[in-house]
Amino acid sequence: QGRLQPLLRAHRCQTYGEYLNFLQQADAKQLQAFINALTTNLTAFFREQHHFGVLEELLAARRSHAWRIWCSAASTGEEPYSIAMTATEVLGASGNFQLVNSDIDTKVLATAARGVYKADGVKGLSPDRLQRNFMRGKGPNAGLMRIKPELQKHMEFLTVNLIQDLPFREPFDIVFCRNVMIYFDATTQRQVLERIHRVMKPGGMLF
Repeated sequence: QGRLQPLLRAHRCQTYGEYLNFLQQADAKQLQAFINALTTNLTAFFREQHHFGVLEELLAARRSHAWRIWCSAASTGEEPYSIAMTATEVLGASGNFQLVNSDIDTKVLATAARGVYKADGVKGLSPDRLQRNFMRGKGPNAGLMRIKPELQKHMEFLTVNLIQDLPFREPFDIVFCRNVMIYFDATTQRQVLERIHRVMKPGGMLF
């Protein structure tokens, strides 16, 4: 309710039914604004640290492999960049990996693509990781940290709705789909997992 009330007021709708009727007649921009308001975007760098230990082991076992990784709920980018940092630490700066990052929320995805964070948001990272992966803002950008281009070159960002057909033609070695399934009912969870399965290589790893 807290997220949607500003949209109801903006379009002079008294009830959710009126707003729903408005959306059914509205353009794609208004529908996307509704989706962006509705999505939950709680995230952090290296959230659930133990998963990244597993990722390290996977990458270390095949260092020369051309890795394709999909982060399916990229949010504002903390998870994708954590994956990329882990990959460069294991494979080296010239490691052969491509990281495709998606979200249904275009607003948070734009933040992820920019790769700029407040200093408070990265304070949990070690000084070594900060030095290797971030540039510190100066002057009007003081207090901000930007992901280095060397890390961003591995990244691709696109809008994807997990409950629709997926747009990928090449399969993935690794898929991250964490803290997403809790928002779906059991039937939708199965459908999403079937779609993910179809875009994974045999023997691939799903987080």
